[in-house]
Amino acid sequence: MSYRIELYKNRSIGERISAAIDFLKQNWKVLYKNILIGGLPLAIIMAYFLMQQSDTRIISDLSSFFLYYPFLLLFSFVNFVYLYAMTGSVLVHYEQNQLTETTGWNDLKGNFFKFAGKTALISLIVYLPIIVIVGIIAFIFGMSVILTASSLTGSFVATLVLLFLLLFFLIIAFAPFFSMLYFPSYFSGKATMESIKISFSLGFKNWGSLFVAIIITGILFFVVYMVFAAPFEMVSMFFPGEQNIVLYILAALSAIGTLLIYPILIVIFAFQYFSIVEKEEGVSLQSQVSEFENL
Repeated sequence: MSYRIELYKNRSIGERISAAIDFLKQNWKVLYKNILIGGLPLAIIMAYFLMQQSDTRIISDLSSFFLYYPFLLLFSFVNFVYLYAMTGSVLVHYEQNQLTETTGWNDLKGNFFKFAGKTALISLIVYLPIIVIVGIIAFIFGMSVILTASSLTGSFVATLVLLFLLLFFLIIAFAPFFSMLYFPSYFSGKATMESIKISFSLGFKNWGSLFVAIIITGILFFVVYMVFAAPFEMVSMFFPGEQNIVLYILAALSAIGTLLIYPILIVIFAFQYFSIVEKEEGVSLQSQVSEFENL
């Protein structure tokens, strides 16, 4: 019988990742059994829009571009919310000592819908302003290139490039905060704004260790993901404009790669959260005191 992993324990960076891997070794069957329920249909749909966006004819045609890209973004967002909410539901079930190999949709759906709503709302509050700003800058730059290419000044282009670089570095600086974003609402039942506030505080108090963990997991994620995505990217690059069953299968493989890898990333981030909360608040000690008082 597998030993039970203590979630709330103050660990080093390496120990956090090791504990997350142990959790995945123990529970990968039940995790992916539930992930695949809704994840595979989403991957199949996303594959179609991935294939469309790889077509240079669509990118050059603004009407087609604005027809396909919003759907790709929408299903990417739905996929993101689904993976976070389902993985979070499995982790909470484990925390409550209720997770077994037979745990299924009927057991998880209550937490899943609650977490999906929280994830979507928090994401919109935090990420939507960033997306809007980047979109405005990209739109201004794109329209300037199309309409006034001959009169573009070097200072104007330099300003836009600097704005993109500033946003890029801000996103990197806030990455530890982003990695904690949803967990206070999942594991402590915090309200939306309170969850954002707590994740902001935890992220910056522990910026260094979280940033190192993000770099390590980010590299692993990229390397493994490219195993799934590289064939699609290469075919799209060397045969632009192709629309056939082979490209669709490769696009589906790329989408399934995200489906398989992203839960691993979420679990690793969750174990970062457990360790930091234990260090800051002593959750396990409080739990032991409460059990003693109830004797």
